[in-house]
Amino acid sequence: MPRFLIGDEGGHIKSLEYHAEVFEDGSKYRLNTLHHRGHDEQKISIQRMVSSFDGGGSKAVIAGYGDGTVALLAFQEDQKKLEIAKEWRDSRFKKESSYIGLATSDNKIYSCTTNGALQLTTIIDLASDSTPTHQRTSLPTRLHDWKLSTDSTTFAYGGDEVELSVWNTEAAFQPRTEDMNTSAAASKKRKRNNELFPGEVWRAKNVVNDSLGLRQPIRITSIDYLSTSPSGHHIITGTQLGDVRRYDTRAARRPIADWKGIGKTGGIQVVKRGLSDHELFVSDHGTNLLSLDLRNGRVVYGYKGLSGAVTSIAPSPGILASIANDRYARIHSTFSPPLKEGHNLDRKGENLEKIYVTSVPTVAIWDGTSDDTKKLSLPSDERDDDIWNGMEQIEDSDTEKHSESKRRHLS
Repeated sequence: MPRFLIGDEGGHIKSLEYHAEVFEDGSKYRLNTLHHRGHDEQKISIQRMVSSFDGGGSKAVIAGYGDGTVALLAFQEDQKKLEIAKEWRDSRFKKESSYIGLATSDNKIYSCTTNGALQLTTIIDLASDSTPTHQRTSLPTRLHDWKLSTDSTTFAYGGDEVELSVWNTEAAFQPRTEDMNTSAAASKKRKRNNELFPGEVWRAKNVVNDSLGLRQPIRITSIDYLSTSPSGHHIITGTQLGDVRRYDTRAARRPIADWKGIGKTGGIQVVKRGLSDHELFVSDHGTNLLSLDLRNGRVVYGYKGLSGAVTSIAPSPGILASIANDRYARIHSTFSPPLKEGHNLDRKGENLEKIYVTSVPTVAIWDGTSDDTKKLSLPSDERDDDIWNGMEQIEDSDTEKHSESKRRHLS
């Protein structure tokens, strides 16, 4: 039974549990408020949210608020309530800025804002009164998204006229001889010479000019790492022009795939890697929520009947949660892309539940709890072995049937 956590514009955090069968009250879902923050007359929205894990279950939630506050909330009362255990604020957070990145690894919490303020906060002990320690560094401004790799060794960002860039996390927080935001001359020189910033390990190159020979603007709206392996070489981006681009940092600086016009209305809003092989979920600023095949950029299926733009996507085993600006959270069924590239699926994802959440939801995450969590914990090479073993059994079975029918025909 997957559990999703939803943050809203009022600063509240709610849990949404879904079950294929029914609860005692006859419904298939439960929506409970875990944390209240602020008052109706002073709304402080949650802009980013992540869950911290301890073994198989989550032990804490980290939320980035619209006033620049980052809070670490611990579960209380058998995980039915969240209370703030630690709270801090980056002094560089500006009124016009917002959090576009939040991640956690071990006892470290990373936060990034649109104005390039990147902060690393270390929590020594959640239960003690110890004060969190901070490390700060500056990135380019006008950012739209920031993501940390699975093993936290690198991070990636992009934005308005800010091309996709990958940094070494440890090197990014090392002392620098110059500041990127204040040294305009040095920045222009780097752009002219295509040199990387200290700590930057790779930077994409803009796509080729259009058919009229005009430079195409850089408008990155969403980013995600595609691989769960430590390498993290494959990255996906969505653009304001509605394109989805796939990069391999080992192969080239330009995208290895550029799928045009995926976002039909207002460009791409969210790109989110699914849990199945070659699976990507994409939403635009209209009412489109799609499942894409990462091998060819083909739309596998889309969800019908949405009445709002999907602003956050949370994949989990077998189902998908989404939130939209129409004040609804939705539960969707999911199906993996076809085994053979280019084939169609017999079944397509559908809308299973539509839940009104009163306040406009801003972010949704899956907290990792599920009946199928043990299956997901298998190493990727073991999962691949299972797939290949299954294929070998099918081939053997088909071969035996063919041989038997051939013998019957000859007799």
